Amino acid sequence: MRVDGLRRVPAAVAMLAAAALLAGCGGGDEESTDGGSGAAAESSRKGTSEGKTGGGPLDAAGLESAAVAEADLPDYTFTVFKQGTVLGTKGKPADPAACQPIEDIRLRSPEPAPAAAAARSVHPKTDIQETEIALYAYAKAADAEELLTRVREAAKGCTGYEDDMGLNPTVTALADPDPGDEAVAYQRELSGTAHWCQVVRSGPHVAVFSWKSPVANKKAGEAPDEVITAQLKKLTETAGTG
Repeated sequence: MRVDGLRRVPAAVAMLAAAALLAGCGGGDEESTDGGSGAAAESSRKGTSEGKTGGGPLDAAGLESAAVAEADLPDYTFTVFKQGTVLGTKGKPADPAACQPIEDIRLRSPEPAPAAAAARSVHPKTDIQETEIALYAYAKAADAEELLTRVREAAKGCTGYEDDMGLNPTVTALADPDPGDEAVAYQRELSGTAHWCQVVRSGPHVAVFSWKSPVANKKAGEAPDEVITAQLKKLTETAGTG
């Protein structure tokens, strides 16, 4: 799947974006373990029913088992972030307030708040181009739908704002991607770096994918198809919504 008709940034160019770690699509407080997909892989070998709450949305353990691991993407290196109900923390409110849903996604602190969450980052072993993944489980599909609605409206109505670090990214809404029950895509641009984001809903679960690239590169912005496809496939299979 391709965002705005653009393609992947070469590894040598992607290194130029390292200084932009301050403000990605995701990026709240995180406790990580490099290469820590062992627990996720072990969890993924268990039956899916024990990871659900009353046969409905996935609980924290089930959501972790639904997250991609080395067995799903053997050519990738993993960094696994902490589990929880909220993965990040909110800071100073976005200005204008209409942009808050975009900032909430960046900080991994979405509204409505999820019942469970999990996150990791992955990059090819031959490339430093990283994709961050955050998974959220909601008690009701209506709450997941509300999150998508909030993010879609913010992406369309927010052209720029002041974030919790006092920086001023611009926002551009992109065409809705294809996967899931519904999906939203947008770009945040800050200091010459584009931060691309796709928010995808599958029933009561939401997957957020984010990656970055230099704005000046003509091939910037390609969605990481292999990662997105593998993650959504495992999420829907584990949740029984595929």
